Amino acid sequence: MKSKNGDNAIILGIKAGFVFLLFGLIMSASGSSVFAIDYYEITNPKFVPVNVGLITDSSSEVETVQNVFKSNLEKVLYFQIINGTKKEFAQSEEVLFQLALALKKNPDQLRITLWTQANKTPVSQELFALEDVQDLRKTGLKLADWFVEKTLNFKGISTSRIAYTAQKTKRRKNILLSSYDGTVQKRFSYNLGSNNLASWSFDNKNILYTTFTRSSVQLTLQPAKRLRAKILTFPPGFQPLGASWRTDGKSILLTLMKKGNSDIYSYNLADAKLERIFAWKSLETSPQISQDGKKITFVSDSARPRRPQIYVHNLLTNKTERVTFRGSYNSSPKWSPDGSQLIYERQVKGVFQIFKYTLLTRRHLQLTFGRHDSEKPDWSPNGKQIVFSAKKKHVPKLYYISVFGGRAVRVTTNTSDIAETNPVWSK
Repeated sequence: MKSKNGDNAIILGIKAGFVFLLFGLIMSASGSSVFAIDYYEITNPKFVPVNVGLITDSSSEVETVQNVFKSNLEKVLYFQIINGTKKEFAQSEEVLFQLALALKKNPDQLRITLWTQANKTPVSQELFALEDVQDLRKTGLKLADWFVEKTLNFKGISTSRIAYTAQKTKRRKNILLSSYDGTVQKRFSYNLGSNNLASWSFDNKNILYTTFTRSSVQLTLQPAKRLRAKILTFPPGFQPLGASWRTDGKSILLTLMKKGNSDIYSYNLADAKLERIFAWKSLETSPQISQDGKKITFVSDSARPRRPQIYVHNLLTNKTERVTFRGSYNSSPKWSPDGSQLIYERQVKGVFQIFKYTLLTRRHLQLTFGRHDSEKPDWSPNGKQIVFSAKKKHVPKLYYISVFGGRAVRVTTNTSDIAETNPVWSK
């Protein structure tokens, strides 16, 4: 049988044929051969994760790399790691991939070998240099991204980070940074106010966030390396409600409140110059620009007071289009990395759920369900996953979900007394 790329392929079934995979050798953009998988029915929310058999030696270095690899790969949502031996995996129809990790000395290297159930000989091998044995985490991250690219044919995101708002019971809110696998948590904001609503610059060098004090609301700009923060200034009478970056990194989009009305402005960071973009009589908030810099999505209650809906403004044609019509409360829109889709939250029967909107087809698709609120979604850098905050128990926590919906997995392992809200993914 031929794949869509014209190469020989083998079709295998998983768990009574519920999900089918097409294995094939295709050519990457660089012209080199890449072993990859096209998923049939991966868009089905009931997709069953593929079992990956992991074979390792007994060295402590390999064990460390293995743990990092496992914690990152399982967050991708398409895989489930199983430890065992090559003989055990060879006899199991449930294990579609086998990955062997072995340590080589002088110089220290990690040898990676990848098999599939349909191939008795390796389909790929790689040597990772262990240049810094004290930081084996980097090797584990590199391995996870290598595996994703080899099997799924898209870029891995193990080195990406999530900025989010954390609040311990009866304490101030602070911005925290989380690794993709949730195992590394670092506090980012250290001022005396309550901090919320973070936004990454497109080059990931800076983060904007809102600081609430007893007497004012401020907009804070801080380098991602946690250097000294800068408080932005505004004319008297203007109160910032949140901001996001423009693609040039030299200006931002923000919502400013004045005399009870909120409008959207562009703000030049060098000279604090303001330019009003939307000055309707209604409330406009939550501006986000697409990565190509051509469109802005925002929220407005112009159609009906206190019934926010989502709009898209084309900066080239200067035309504005309303894109949500169902539901009385739609908010928090975010652009996909390629600018073809939006994700947002909608109130359905008193509960917030995550939806996806495709601009070309004008189709809306509900991604989350249940009796708990799912809010404030954001895209992964490769456009394959979504992070959001859900209050499944008493306190909201961060979760990942596929862009096609389905099962969700926790991001962090924070204790139950810490609320996790407003996540934003690095670019």
